[in-house]
Amino acid sequence: MPFPARLRVVLFMEDQILRLGVQAIMSGLATGVETYFAANEFDFVGKVREHAPDVAVLTPANRRLWDVIGQERAARTGPDRTGRAGRDGRGASGVAGERPSPRLLLVIEQHQTDDLAGLPADGYLIRQDLSAAGMARALDQLAAGEMAIPVELGRSLIQQAASAAPAKRRGALTARENETLVLLVRGLSNKQIGRRLLISEHGAKRLVSSVLLKLDATNRTSAVVKAIRTGLVDEATLADTAN
Repeated sequence: MPFPARLRVVLFMEDQILRLGVQAIMSGLATGVETYFAANEFDFVGKVREHAPDVAVLTPANRRLWDVIGQERAARTGPDRTGRAGRDGRGASGVAGERPSPRLLLVIEQHQTDDLAGLPADGYLIRQDLSAAGMARALDQLAAGEMAIPVELGRSLIQQAASAAPAKRRGALTARENETLVLLVRGLSNKQIGRRLLISEHGAKRLVSSVLLKLDATNRTSAVVKAIRTGLVDEATLADTAN
């Protein structure tokens, strides 16, 4: 799959077996991917500051490091959180030039797929299904500003929806909000949603906020999970996220 020039990826995982497997996968990806493996949590922080990654790959065991990604996002986006670099054109790393906010990719265990709402991220890979093709697809989607959800995971969520209690909703979605939800599930950013709907980025942000409020979702990941469990999106919509 094509990658943007010099896609930077910083990774850290404490499980040595997982780390070795991911290292083997990353070594076989396109040469345009710069990969930096951190030896420990302190090293991860340093590599994020130094290299200003486009994607950070972690596991749920590293929750305390998610704050590091949040700080890097804040440093690059500034008060308006548009995804542009800060006023001086640098992220927290001090690297000059504009770079989009870093995306968080979580490698999760199969049993953790039941709690995606509690694992907010921009993309997911299931450890038991890790492959070079899956990693390449996820990185490509994240680099494009999309959410990366394996189609197998989407199917699993749909199957769970059949037996799960109905997710709480605060009101019916309007036609425009339903359009927004579909684009949200496909992982589009506010700017991309605005372009699709022919409205401003600010208008798209308002629609996304309204969708999250009506679904009683605290973030985009939670909204996607609840949309699946309430039947507001189907398998075909999720399949598009894997293409």
